[in-house]
Amino acid sequence: MTFDDPITIPLPNEVRLLHGGRFVQRYDGNISYLKYLHDHSGEFMLGAFASRHYTPGKLLERIWDGEYAGKWLDAATQAALNSHDQDFVAMVNEFAAKLRSYQQEDGFMGEPLPSDRDLNDWELGWNVWVQWTSMIGLLTHYELQGELSSLQCATRISEWILQTYSPIDSDKAAFISQGRSFTNVAVINQLMRLYKHTRNEKLCDFVESVIQHFEPLRKMMETGQPHIVHPYMLGAALTGMVDLAVTRNDQQSFDILVGIWRSLVKIHQFPTGSLGENENLYEGPLNDNPDGKLQETCATTEWIFLTQRLYEITGEIEFAEVLEKTAYNALVAAQSDDGMKWCYYTPLRYSKHFFHGPTRCCFWSGPRGIVRIPSIIYATRKNEIFVNFFESSTASLETQNGAVTIKQESQFPKVGSTTISLTTPSDWTGILNVRVPTWSEGFTIKLDGNDLRTKLTNSYMKIEINGSSEYVVDVNFRIPLTTELLSDNSYALKRGPEVLSIDLRDNNDTWIGKSDLISIPNELTLSAVDQEDPWPGFKKTPERRRYRIRLDDRRTTEGMDFTFTPYADAGNDGAAFRTVFPLTLE
Repeated sequence: MTFDDPITIPLPNEVRLLHGGRFVQRYDGNISYLKYLHDHSGEFMLGAFASRHYTPGKLLERIWDGEYAGKWLDAATQAALNSHDQDFVAMVNEFAAKLRSYQQEDGFMGEPLPSDRDLNDWELGWNVWVQWTSMIGLLTHYELQGELSSLQCATRISEWILQTYSPIDSDKAAFISQGRSFTNVAVINQLMRLYKHTRNEKLCDFVESVIQHFEPLRKMMETGQPHIVHPYMLGAALTGMVDLAVTRNDQQSFDILVGIWRSLVKIHQFPTGSLGENENLYEGPLNDNPDGKLQETCATTEWIFLTQRLYEITGEIEFAEVLEKTAYNALVAAQSDDGMKWCYYTPLRYSKHFFHGPTRCCFWSGPRGIVRIPSIIYATRKNEIFVNFFESSTASLETQNGAVTIKQESQFPKVGSTTISLTTPSDWTGILNVRVPTWSEGFTIKLDGNDLRTKLTNSYMKIEINGSSEYVVDVNFRIPLTTELLSDNSYALKRGPEVLSIDLRDNNDTWIGKSDLISIPNELTLSAVDQEDPWPGFKKTPERRRYRIRLDDRRTTEGMDFTFTPYADAGNDGAAFRTVFPLTLE
């Protein structure tokens, strides 16, 4: 796998989700949520830079209050550009200007650490963290709005980091010894991002020295295995390491990092597409933890960023497949139906707790994942267009020989069908690559009504486009019902990329708490169910798909029909649900 032929990810204003698609309601709800955060928490976000919220005796969580502003700016800049809402754009620009105003002369964002008392390890350990999240938002604002002041502000933050913590010549260096686990190290991904704009080699040298002297990163490069740590911070560090390898044309290191990513997929990723239990990775099998402390939303979004970056660098379909898995399951499962609430953890059973409390990181991380959904659907490379998600949408994509307009009218995931319309310049020639998901069956394509016997290349159907200016591509496939192993004898049921769950709203006559009462038989059949919530104990919820599947139940000899719904929609009003079941043992 090489990195010498990258693909281009569309800008937020180049793709628009259409009504009827899987994600559009969640995306629109996310925009409302971002505006709500600004109106109700804007002063709180910026206030963390005007004065330090933490002093000894106050809530420890106040130490990292400054992280929210940069996260909001990152998500809101993208959402505002996508929405074409000029009032929203003005809101974002004003917020960015206010954030920049809190930069000190030496480049530090916010009030410096106090010098009139002893500092505890937490204060020292999280000091760089807020600089990292500030850089995230400022660089997004520069890249999408072209605001040079935001780039200059991010550059000065990096200068403060390098001035304060250079040189890093041993594991005793302050940058390493003062950080709490990866709290300092996470910043390397934004230092490498900044390098793309400034070409300051000192940034690369600093990142390289961090990798060399921070033992967990060094050991990962030696063993090719992921470090057992908070996957949120690990994902950020790995992204920085990937970008350094590409910048230094270091194919060997890049291959090792891809191997680490694959190990995370194989060993640590849940069937629902995220990672972590109680905020950490663990050795040994994955567990359906009864307390629900799985798949922290911060870890989910950072996993998306790492995986999307690898896809952007390589164009390899394995990364698109994982993005689909995470987006259709863990990401939207963590978000409420209306987009106005988020889970801290995203459990596999019992009930969701849309989080409230002093630690609010996931409130601001989740929206960063949702705003990236439009950029995952399509990609380009020279005169090639890639269709990765079957999502109703329109896009204006720049290619080597001119702009191409693409429109998708998709019935997926209800059924395996989508119609792709292309409008190109009259003399445009190129290739349309349609992803053939590994889970799909009976995949067929028609171009302008004619069956195509196209070559399957790297799991893309390649369609040569020339001779006209308008084309219609019809895609059809079957969506099978399968199982995916969690661990031991625990499995999730999947319909295509979507994990399915039993939701108590649809299953009044069952008890889903006892682990071995219900089991998966050898033969499975699925049929769609057209019903509303069967009893008035729950509020009216958005329309969701339901499927009837017969499982074995120890209370009866003939088994029972259960109604399943997509995991992303299960339990969204507080109802109990369950996702993982054992196989029936003969």
